[in-house]
Amino acid sequence: MTPRSKWASVRSVTAAAVTPLASILGSGLLIIVPILERALGVLALFGAIGICAFAWLVGTVIRHNVTVVGQQKTDGTLNTTTRRLGRLGDALIIVAYVISVALYLRIMAQYMVGFFIPADSSILEPVIACISVALIIAIGIFRGFKGLDRLDRISLAAVLLLTTVLGAVLLIHDGVLLGSSGLRLPPLPPVGPLEALLILGGLVITVQGFETVRYLGNHYDAVTRVRASRAAQLVSSSIYIGFVAVATPVMGLGTAAGPDTTLLTITDRIAPWLALPLVLSAVLSQFSAAIADTEAARGNLTGLSSWFTGARPYLISGAAAIAIAAMIPTFTLVTIASRAFAAYYAVEATIAFRTSSGFFRRCSFALLALILLAITLFAKPAS
Repeated sequence: MTPRSKWASVRSVTAAAVTPLASILGSGLLIIVPILERALGVLALFGAIGICAFAWLVGTVIRHNVTVVGQQKTDGTLNTTTRRLGRLGDALIIVAYVISVALYLRIMAQYMVGFFIPADSSILEPVIACISVALIIAIGIFRGFKGLDRLDRISLAAVLLLTTVLGAVLLIHDGVLLGSSGLRLPPLPPVGPLEALLILGGLVITVQGFETVRYLGNHYDAVTRVRASRAAQLVSSSIYIGFVAVATPVMGLGTAAGPDTTLLTITDRIAPWLALPLVLSAVLSQFSAAIADTEAARGNLTGLSSWFTGARPYLISGAAAIAIAAMIPTFTLVTIASRAFAAYYAVEATIAFRTSSGFFRRCSFALLALILLAITLFAKPAS
């Protein structure tokens, strides 16, 4: 491969990685610290490592299906049962995307209300989220989403910049606390090992997004999409683990386990000047992620049936997202969304099991499918 072709390959992988990376960071970066502190306290870092490691294993399922199943579809050798499982997966991911749209916009509303209306105004969160869903649906029906990729790039750059700055501030703050012997980690919540695992299972949504490479087939070949998926997971995992590591000591400054509900509380505690940029980043990233998942739900609906044409898929998915955003609290939504994505990943793992060769690989995919099924059935909210 010539230097020019290598550079072109790197550029293609980088461009393809924007969507999954933006989706992963949009899914959980703003909520993973307080949720892990609620669930695991002083062990939050180990929880982050465990979640990212598990997500990598599930990512191998998606990457297998991109290459092997994608090729079988092209060759016309995919058997009927596996094709039907794929249709089931497409239906499940629509449900997952609709729930995630409601979740993203509830998180966005939580940050807006928390910053601009500090008093108890929780009733405004579902109102803002529902209005936002309606706005996205209107944009989709009348204008389309041609600017989505550009918005993804802008929001991703803003999130990465803010995370770097906030992470550096937290690291310096931790160093000061360590030097003054004032470093204090949050207490370990009174939960048993099984309950902790069930709570971690309810955090699948925070690392969701790597599967979006499956839907970029019209823009990139399979090799590029697989490399982009790996790159997005490696970058996001390093950000998640590093961020939880430097933020956990600050959580220990609270009055008890689980006193903070958003990253805004942490930021306001040590660097109030970063609060407004954080809110702007939250609005941009969550709104962008909600647009992406709305469009993904629409695309999958149109693929399921010819009846889903014109405005119908937007209106159906939008009405469902509004109902969910209006009725279900944010932390409960995290677990429900995680269960929905776990169900989708379980089907994908089953497909990978059916289309793979080698005893160890088939056993690994089967075990993953069983674990994901357990998460679907038994995951618990961190509250």
